[in-house]
Amino acid sequence: MSTTYLNTKSRGITKTVAEFSKQDGQSNSEFREFINEQVVEHRKEGIDVFKSPRPGDDQKN
Repeated sequence: MSTTYLNTKSRGITKTVAEFSKQDGQSNSEFREFINEQVVEHRKEGIDVFKSPRPGDDQKN
């Protein structure tokens, strides 16, 4: 199953803001579109996020 993280970086530390997993029956293009919508929504709220296949530093261990 595919997981995408929305992370933000501040003072050299990457933090995970949100985590999304592809749902059963959801196509890859539908999942990408959903992730892109989430990025836009977070940025509208003033949270500068980027997509990543890995969690932020705060989620490791």
